[in-house]
Amino acid sequence: MLTTKDIRFSTPSGTRTGYLVMPSGQCRGAIVVVHEIFGRAPEIERATQRIAEQGYAALMPDLFEQRFKPLCISQAMRELAAGRGEMIDVLRAAGDEVAKCAGTPREKTAVIGFCLGGGLALAVGNAFAAVSTNYGDIPPTEVLRGIGPTIGCYAGRDRAFRKAPNLLRERLAAVGVEPEVHVFESAGHAFLCDGNHPIASFFTRALLDVDPVRDAGIREQAWQRIFAFFANHT
Repeated sequence: MLTTKDIRFSTPSGTRTGYLVMPSGQCRGAIVVVHEIFGRAPEIERATQRIAEQGYAALMPDLFEQRFKPLCISQAMRELAAGRGEMIDVLRAAGDEVAKCAGTPREKTAVIGFCLGGGLALAVGNAFAAVSTNYGDIPPTEVLRGIGPTIGCYAGRDRAFRKAPNLLRERLAAVGVEPEVHVFESAGHAFLCDGNHPIASFFTRALLDVDPVRDAGIREQAWQRIFAFFANHT
């Protein structure tokens, strides 16, 4: 049975809130979860639980923490491009905290991110053993230096990130890494999660084609590949 709770953990800018999920029994590893552009949301909590069901301690730090979301999103995009800043520091500190909670080596801790969090996972990737990035922006090549094994999952119906798979390959090749890249042609943006944001989905239908019901089967396939990747690299 999973154990879920909110925790406070130390970062260079003070304590922050995180959603921690611990598996039943001994942990096989530790993973930091980076949320989407909506911030902490029920579907990302469920994704964090899904990870813990595989035996990992999983921690989702709340990068927005009740602050004005548009400003947080703008800050996140700047840090994604620069590879440094408050949110990057929070993610590094979350790696320390979840490894401590799991009782596993910090150098074996992984990170996974979705949408905005997918780009941030890459931007902080050199602080983790393995990276799972999902339908997010790709940071500049210089930010990616030092990154390790990486898996990227993308959606064929997602027009906003159509160039991202090849861009990930190109920029990681420049730093000596060959990523594992999967494009699920019949899926839309955010297919790894089961969230329902009807207003956002309506206004972005032509660009992102989000449909969590249609993409349920693809969701399971993609998670299986991500978990196989983590099993090999953590």
